[in-house]
Order: sequence, then structure tokens, then C-alpha cells
Amino acid sequence: MVVINEDITFPSSSQRQLKGVLARPEGDGPFPGLVVIHEIFGLTENIKRCAQRFAEAGYAALAVDLFAGRNTTVCMFRTLSGLLFNSLNHEGIHDLKATLDFLT
Repeated sequence: MVVINEDITFPSSSQRQLKGVLARPEGDGPFPGLVVIHEIFGLTENIKRCAQRFAEAGYAALAVDLFAGRNTTVCMFRTLSGLLFNSLNHEGIHDLKATLDFLT
């Protein structure tokens, strides 16, 4: 299967631009979609390859860089503290919602 990989940027609700890689099968679609979330090292080549493998299986896979333009340690602290205190109202969650909106 032929896969198309695109470097993309799209707006987040936090008034900044998110970056990512959209991997999808060739053609018009529609395709089932999913968001590929990176680990602590950010949007690495390995995460991009994960998106590529999903696209080879017929999915539109968007690997987003949730750390883009921010301090990684601060991002991890805010996300983990938000989970600890059961809060879904923090930038990480807003960025993921923006990613889903863009993929849709």
C-alpha cells in the first residue's frame, strides 16, 4: 500500500501552533483515524514510523508533538499533576482535543 506522509501544523486552543506528521493511505478516503501519542522523548523517528505502520494498515494516523515549543519537564509535570488531581482542564488535554478536531 502506498502511504503519504505530510508534515503539518494546526492551531491549538491554547493559541499556539501544534506540529505533527500525518500518515495516510493514498486516495481520497475516508479512512478510519487515530492519534499517535508520543512518550517522554517527544515526536521521534520511532513515533513517526508507528504512524507510518498504521497508515500501511489503512488508517489515517496523526502523530502530534505535544512538547513543541515548550519545556519537556514542565509539560510532563503539568500533565502528571493534572492526572493526579483528576483534572481534564489543562493544556495537554486541550492540545489532544485540537488534534482530534484536526484529524476529523
